[in-house]
Amino acid sequence: MDNNSAKDRAANRDAHWPFVWILLYGNYGPRSPEGRRIIIRSSLALVAMLICVLLSVLLRSVIPKGVVRLILAITPSVVFAYIAWEFRRYLSALDELARRMQLEAAAWTYLCALPAAMLLGGLGFVYHWQVNWYWFLALEPMRAVWLYSVSRRYQ
Repeated sequence: MDNNSAKDRAANRDAHWPFVWILLYGNYGPRSPEGRRIIIRSSLALVAMLICVLLSVLLRSVIPKGVVRLILAITPSVVFAYIAWEFRRYLSALDELARRMQLEAAAWTYLCALPAAMLLGGLGFVYHWQVNWYWFLALEPMRAVWLYSVSRRYQ
């Protein structure tokens, strides 16, 4: 009896979702090899992007202007495409419930981003604003909040 209750307590303890990792990083943390891999590789990709952008800005007097602009235009898309590829690999390694939660959070983020993009685009068109693309950076925290919300259902 005691042995079973200890196993039940351990199973219940492991069943809780790591909310800090969900809210900060949008994944289930470094408990699994896949979690460690996406955290490390995504972080390295972001650092590489920052170094590349910083070097191109610092060396813009030596590098031709067209090359600097090309580097600044291409580097973020290449890095985020790589992060998306790693996220796909991460999803394929998850179990069915965790994968469903991640995909549901991504779907809700997409569905919330569409009206927000339409609103910003419409306001920009009507009031002649230049809409900055940096607002897309809010999508990842929004996905983390949706993931947190979805994970609360499966506690």
